[in-house]
Amino acid sequence: MMLKIFQAPPRELTHQKIFARIGKFLVEHGLCPSPENYSLVYQLVVDSDSAVSREVKRLVSDGIRLSQPEADRIRSEFGIGAKTAAEAEPVDDAALAAAKLLLQQFAETVEQARVETELYGRDLEQGAAALETAGPEAGLGSLIRITGAILERTRTAERRLVQAESETQTLRRQLSEMVEEARRDPLTGLANRRAFEDRCRELDLEGIQVAVAICDIDHFKLINDGHGHVVGDRVLKMMAKRLQRACAGHMVARLGGEEFVILFEGLTAVEAGDLVDKARRSLMRRDFVLRGTGERIGQVTFSAGIACCADGAVQALMRADELLYEAKNSGRNRIRVDE
Repeated sequence: MMLKIFQAPPRELTHQKIFARIGKFLVEHGLCPSPENYSLVYQLVVDSDSAVSREVKRLVSDGIRLSQPEADRIRSEFGIGAKTAAEAEPVDDAALAAAKLLLQQFAETVEQARVETELYGRDLEQGAAALETAGPEAGLGSLIRITGAILERTRTAERRLVQAESETQTLRRQLSEMVEEARRDPLTGLANRRAFEDRCRELDLEGIQVAVAICDIDHFKLINDGHGHVVGDRVLKMMAKRLQRACAGHMVARLGGEEFVILFEGLTAVEAGDLVDKARRSLMRRDFVLRGTGERIGQVTFSAGIACCADGAVQALMRADELLYEAKNSGRNRIRVDE
């Protein structure tokens, strides 16, 4: 059998098809379906012209399977799936421990149900054999006794399965909450960089054009240095609320530090710029004072770059970043729109 990697996917390629192609490749090449291997094959599926894809094509061109050591080497050389400690998402140890405990309990329940099912089958066989051996003279009493034992096994197995179903629903809910938590910025409650990048990839695969805005709080270091990180955190939360309010219905995410990004689906850069500027003007009109102490923070402003690119959300993000620096270099407290 000739082993293959995939051609570049069409724009309409669905997530289900991507998943199916990744799974097919892993099976054909005998690779473990680990997150690391999944990341590598994902690159092959979505971009067959990349340097990674060309290297894999070279290795499997003669119908030879891609070995795990070769897969590890390629991931290492091209930096696929590798994150530094600073880039890694924080893990909620308590939530992880709870999920592990629930998984263990679920596994025990399933094992108990399996044992009960085996015993149930054995009872059926033994009951049938006993009835056959006893013959007609055994009478109704023997039949009732054997049937009662089988019914008790049935009820026990049913209780185990009901318990397993309940634990399955709880596990699904908790895992869903953990996944959602991993995609949220813990300070502001906004989507984080991971969620934003995932959405960008989805939009690019679907061929949906978007406008992207990058917003950066002006002189944020002075706020932190002059008033402390607690005040700085309050400013970040306030900035998040302002952007969410002005850009309701669009994805607002925190990239990190004092940088925020907004995905505008179905809007031009100019239309997106109007919404962002509304938030900017609303913010600059306020003179901020800390509740309780009366300490004056003063005016808080931000600069922004907004772009729309036919090549996708990632390219639009890069162009918006360039425009943000133009806004910063030309005096701050302003936006630059790629018209």
